[in-house]
Amino acid sequence: MLGAAFALAGCGERAGDTPGTPEVARIALHGDPSTLDPHLQSEVIAQAVLGNIYETLVAFGPDMALVPQLAETWDNPSDLQWRFRLREGLRFHDGRPLRMEDVLASIERVRRHPRSRQAGSLVAVVDVRRLDDRTLELVTDRPYPVLLNRLAFVSIVPSDAPDEITAPVGTGPYRFEARSPGRVDLTAVADHWRVRSAPARAEYHFIADADIRVRGLLDGAFDLIDDVPPEHAESLDADPSMRLMTAPSLAVAYLQLAATVPPFDDPRVRRAVDMAIDRPAMVRELHGQFGVPSGQMVSRNVFGYDPTLQPTVRDLETARGLLADAGFADGLELTLELRDGREDGPVLARQLAEIGVKLRVVERPWGDMYAQLSERRVPFYLGAWVNTSGDAGDVLDRKLHSRQPERGYGDANYGDFSHPELDAIIEESNAVLSLERRQELLQRALGLSRNDLAYIPLYSRRDVYAVRSDLSWTPRQDARTYAYELAADTGRKGGR
Repeated sequence: MLGAAFALAGCGERAGDTPGTPEVARIALHGDPSTLDPHLQSEVIAQAVLGNIYETLVAFGPDMALVPQLAETWDNPSDLQWRFRLREGLRFHDGRPLRMEDVLASIERVRRHPRSRQAGSLVAVVDVRRLDDRTLELVTDRPYPVLLNRLAFVSIVPSDAPDEITAPVGTGPYRFEARSPGRVDLTAVADHWRVRSAPARAEYHFIADADIRVRGLLDGAFDLIDDVPPEHAESLDADPSMRLMTAPSLAVAYLQLAATVPPFDDPRVRRAVDMAIDRPAMVRELHGQFGVPSGQMVSRNVFGYDPTLQPTVRDLETARGLLADAGFADGLELTLELRDGREDGPVLARQLAEIGVKLRVVERPWGDMYAQLSERRVPFYLGAWVNTSGDAGDVLDRKLHSRQPERGYGDANYGDFSHPELDAIIEESNAVLSLERRQELLQRALGLSRNDLAYIPLYSRRDVYAVRSDLSWTPRQDARTYAYELAADTGRKGGR
């Protein structure tokens, strides 16, 4: 690993290699970050914005390969020790030099902050040591081969960061300027060590309505939009001034049913809901060629995916029988909550109505929805989980393991799901060094969680973007839209 780190040092992802970088990058995303504190969130959209501002010891490149960032090298003196060597000459945006104290404080903040949403990234870390001004050592309580992947989510902040960061100060290629309703503004850092050139300014716009995002792109208000719906994909693809771009997704749409709350505490009700869903029809209606039904909480390109876990086949007769056995022969009324901008609710309502379930769909702005989930006040929820490290351990550690915040597990387990046997398998998977054995354990864990149905996987879809055709940009596998990766495409003519 040390050799790989040396080989990669100094040649990580760069932007602006193409001459003619645009002055402003105007990016419209489908949701609004709940916070700008990198340690108090686990949202892809927040990470896309904050990834311009903050840096980590190691990071994922666009293809999910690990590359050095603030740490130029690392090695393993033993199975329980990881040592990282910091780069020299790094500074925060306020001019202060990056010191070892900042790195140590950031790691401890992730581990100890009472509202940390990244504590699970460091679940096996038991000690953090300064060896000298540029070298730190992390000690784990067991072999933890995924530590590098998890460190890619631990942003380094100043040691005197407040309890909640609202005006981010990092070392990344952009500095924070302002946040206003539905928008964040950034300014490029001159001569950044990692990014040769980038748009001088970046505007992130957060718009739940897909039609408004598409119209803004066509009218020239935006340069790049995400989450393009299928009804707009064909026309955008045919427009010579636009390019439609897709990438395999690390996300799975799912239903969360609080298994401790009636009526979901009855497994027959959970099974009936599962069997009433026509996933192929849902995919055809909502996502067309870009979606595929899912039978597990990870997509096909995530390590740990089990090809034998197929989506449940719809069986209305059995579903009705299960509801009757559970005491709901005359039907059932449920409330489903989801963020605004999702179109799944009405489709699901029509399908569940066929077994006598009357579904009330409640849409909330994402910030409100995230707060309700965090307080575990949503018994029935439709959302999407992104396995952002490309490893099934993301969803297993954080969503399917029982809530044990003092150990860094279950911070996203919003339904208080608990399964001791599953917990044991998850923890064992984190400690094995053999990839084959780890994959086996991850697959066992996914299968066990699938049987319980506290989480019902629905589908996975490709990430779909549209960008001006005179701009150079490539989708990342982790679905992050970094402003510094947007550049002028001098090989193309035309466009807006």
